[in-house]
Amino acid sequence: MKLALLVRTDLGMGRGKIAAQVAHAAVAAVLASGQADLAAWLADGQAKVVLRVADGEHLLDLARQAAASGLTVEVVRDAGRTQVAAGTATCCAIGPAGDERVDAVTGELPLL
Repeated sequence: MKLALLVRTDLGMGRGKIAAQVAHAAVAAVLASGQADLAAWLADGQAKVVLRVADGEHLLDLARQAAASGLTVEVVRDAGRTQVAAGTATCCAIGPAGDERVDAVTGELPLL
């Protein structure tokens, strides 16, 4: 079981901004996940992996693929108060779900 967090690298976000966006995505995904997946993920140690994507188009394409596969997907769109424009998709969470299901969508992405 894992939760994958995909972060855009083209926005020039600082480390703190990235951390906040990833936290938003993780919380939203956990709240949206089904009881069985959530319970299994919690029991399995709450594994998370943070991965990089090149741009917004890639991020949204992977989000669509994951949703089409029946995975929980939460895309974070920024409020625009600091480093990026309002409505910008900054990151997304996929899962929590079984490693194989998440890896089918994210397995080729590099670590952040």
